[in-house]
Amino acid sequence: MQNFMEQLPALIGVLLGAVGTYSVTALTERKRWKRQLATRWDERRVIAYMEYAHAVKKTISICVKLAAQRDVGVELNFLAPEYAESDLAAAEEERTISWEAVLLFGSDEAIAAGRRWHEAVFRLELIATGQEADLSWDLAIKATSRARGEFYRVVKREIGMKETGTPGAYDWQLSTFLGKLPGPAGAKGLPAHEAPPKLRPSGDGA
Repeated sequence: MQNFMEQLPALIGVLLGAVGTYSVTALTERKRWKRQLATRWDERRVIAYMEYAHAVKKTISICVKLAAQRDVGVELNFLAPEYAESDLAAAEEERTISWEAVLLFGSDEAIAAGRRWHEAVFRLELIATGQEADLSWDLAIKATSRARGEFYRVVKREIGMKETGTPGAYDWQLSTFLGKLPGPAGAKGLPAHEAPPKLRPSGDGA
């Protein structure tokens, strides 16, 4: 017993050392795991933004072609020869699917900017399919360009990329050409700064 009592301080020291080593190791591993998890989520977020932007751009391209087929806007020969409204419906479905990833991984600011972008595109869809919109074709194009630029600015700030600072750097460069001709009959030319209309019921796709 006396020997045990004499060795007790050393045993306690060893035990405390082991506990301390374990605690430090566990804390280090936990921090590393959090960093790895954060990195994976950041990578997934960037992919979600990219896939969403690609889907929206595809929808826009189809809108532009459909509008040209109705003699609205200008013809772009590098687009597919012909599109049908079924192609637009398929592209819109693809967009809504990619949007779910943005809702899951995106920041609140990016979600808001992304929603403003595809709400602007809804106007193009209306005009491209011969329906009445609250803006003429040229104003709808400009509104879409602004919304697109704001989405990219938000995303670049979020992922830590430096903005160019050049005026119009994120503008849709084709907007100058696409807005040359007026919209179809019945499309109103309201100022672009007015509150956006409720173009369609809000749902999972918005």
